[in-house]
Amino acid sequence: MAKAKLNKLDLLEPTLVRAFGLTRLYRNTPLLDEWLSATGELNDFDSTLLNEVQVKLIENADAWNEEELKMSFISIVILLARYQNPIRTYYDRDMSIKIGNNSLMCKADMLLSKGIGEMIETPYFFLHEYKREKKYSGDPIGQMLGGMLISQAKNNNSKPMYGCYVQGRFWFFSILVGTEYVISQPYNSVKIEEAQQVVMILRKMKEIIHTQLMS
Repeated sequence: MAKAKLNKLDLLEPTLVRAFGLTRLYRNTPLLDEWLSATGELNDFDSTLLNEVQVKLIENADAWNEEELKMSFISIVILLARYQNPIRTYYDRDMSIKIGNNSLMCKADMLLSKGIGEMIETPYFFLHEYKREKKYSGDPIGQMLGGMLISQAKNNNSKPMYGCYVQGRFWFFSILVGTEYVISQPYNSVKIEEAQQVVMILRKMKEIIHTQLMS
């Protein structure tokens, strides 16, 4: 019997929706609201650091390329989340999986996962950076969703998969549960109160991982 041909899927939102029977929810779910309602305060050091990199973002958001945005701003925001073992932070990792007759491949700009050294064991949170705000080419939602689907399939459990995509100064947060996904309204990180909330949301991810996602 001939093997079924493997279908390599483009990471486009409509393509993934059709291939996997996904449904996008357009109102926040209780799970997303719980995540986004994260509270807390930055200490003086963290507050000063965030203010410094935010000034750079305001001055350079339209000029930075993806690598400059990642190194000059996104990486500092992730640092301020203060992730520690057993949660490991991975950058620029290729991910792939076969789901039925479909093949998915993507690069994780940042991934929170249980792991040993370079080995990614259980992904919890996937971040995709997409620089452009003015000229739209590509599909940042599709890239993020593809990474979340790969992670969901690798984990092979019924637990939610968390994600985020960064489009210039804007941060969007997402949760995938089964075949349903929801995406938040954007957080504009040139506004200090919204940049601070992004840090709180990322810190909340630690609590969610420890209390809800870890086996």
